[in-house]
Amino acid sequence: MSRFRIRDFELAGRIGVLRTRSGSLETPAFFPVVDPARQEITIDDIKEVGFKQIITNAYLLYKRALKSGDGSVPGKLDVHRFLGFDGIIMTDSGAYQLLEYGNIDVDQNTIINFEKAIGSDVAVILDHPTGDVSRREAEASVVETLRNAQEALKIIDVNDDTIWVLPIQGGKYLDLVRRSALESSKLAYPMYSIGSPTAFMEVYRYDIVLKMIGTAKEVLPPERPVHLFGAGHPLIFPFAVALGVDTFDSASYILYARDDRYMTDYGTVKLQDLQYFPCSCPVCRKYTPRDLMEMPPEQRRRLLAIHNLYVIKRSLERVKQAIAEGRLWELVVEVSRYRAETARALRAISRYYKLMDSFTPSSKGGLRGVRLVSIESTWNPRVMRYRSWVLTSYEPPKDMINVLTPLPTSRGCQEVSIKGSRHVIYYVPYLGLIPSEACGLYPTAQFTYAEPVDDAVIRDLINVVRTFVARSRERGWPLTAEASRRKRWSMEVGLELSRLGVDTSWLDERVHGTRAD
Repeated sequence: MSRFRIRDFELAGRIGVLRTRSGSLETPAFFPVVDPARQEITIDDIKEVGFKQIITNAYLLYKRALKSGDGSVPGKLDVHRFLGFDGIIMTDSGAYQLLEYGNIDVDQNTIINFEKAIGSDVAVILDHPTGDVSRREAEASVVETLRNAQEALKIIDVNDDTIWVLPIQGGKYLDLVRRSALESSKLAYPMYSIGSPTAFMEVYRYDIVLKMIGTAKEVLPPERPVHLFGAGHPLIFPFAVALGVDTFDSASYILYARDDRYMTDYGTVKLQDLQYFPCSCPVCRKYTPRDLMEMPPEQRRRLLAIHNLYVIKRSLERVKQAIAEGRLWELVVEVSRYRAETARALRAISRYYKLMDSFTPSSKGGLRGVRLVSIESTWNPRVMRYRSWVLTSYEPPKDMINVLTPLPTSRGCQEVSIKGSRHVIYYVPYLGLIPSEACGLYPTAQFTYAEPVDDAVIRDLINVVRTFVARSRERGWPLTAEASRRKRWSMEVGLELSRLGVDTSWLDERVHGTRAD
């Protein structure tokens, strides 16, 4: 039986259920990092926020067990009892220490057998992280991780109760990421991860991380879950989920708290720069920024960390709701406006349009309308799919004169009957062209946009019309046009059609004093 079941798709993101021996986990999900030697907030605090899953470091646990004399006795240290947590526990193998210090004093056989013995629900093999290094070093990390992955299969049973995770390496060298993912996809691991993003995440180079994810997801088996290490900020979640990441982990919630940084949906803010809390979590309802600044550091760190966890959880719930509603692209566009870094992130994921389109259903239950707000809205796979059909596959009825005319409403078009020898094809911002016989089909009747329309959207509409004119002439379709000076976008299209030699009449030419919006 598969341990990962997908309930819903939107773009390449999905709502799924990961089954472990300690219970089932709905994804997308976040694993708070718990340091076995330094717990500044309690396990009960984490559970109170609503997390029933955590991740801890098997290497640090192993060193602690050795120090206490328990490491040589398999099964004597149970990770659930040790941490006092009865939920799902994921263990990293110590690769982060390998990345930080260049070496760790434990081999793969030892750490894997230790993870098996302590009862990890989800366990990572000992990989060799790439980091932000030279190409030669990156290639070596790919080779070493693949070698470890093949050797690990001799000592683990991928069908046992533990979900074993194989990290994909390569870093910013996308050809190496692809090679790593392609070779890894041939190995029978139930779960994969994107390794080594931390160096880029820390400097908000989300675009690099997303290219790593997209490149790997293009070749990884889509039915297996994918984890992203070191991702713990709401800004990255919508983009990474849109490309198919299912689980995340980070210690960001406590690291930010140690630096008096307050997490928001749009970034982090120093506590001393806040006069009000833009949040209604239990911490923010009870205290003011001044209250926290006047507290002892230990108490302030704990409360900030709890708040940060609430923000992380709320952000992922928002992503899941967007998947359920069919509005994940709209959420991605919204978040892209928060910072320059997220604007780059949007451009980064748009290059993986085919990946996202292949999993995007044509519509969701209830036919929710498409909200069109900027040129980025035209990158929505549902919109691009429709536009591509009109410009490459659609053919108008024969023996009729095609009339390009502006759609008079910004809230979609309804079914229109064709009369006489005139065949109407509407043009409209964002969607481009709507043949009259397509009115009422999704998404032609289920969209909204606001006036005035941005210049970039007008230029895009002109390009769509220009493409259709060229195809009409190539195929010999008779074509005339209408335009209105009351709408700037229609006026600009009309002027362009006239320049192209299309017979164009102005719907409001008898109205004196008319000017464009």
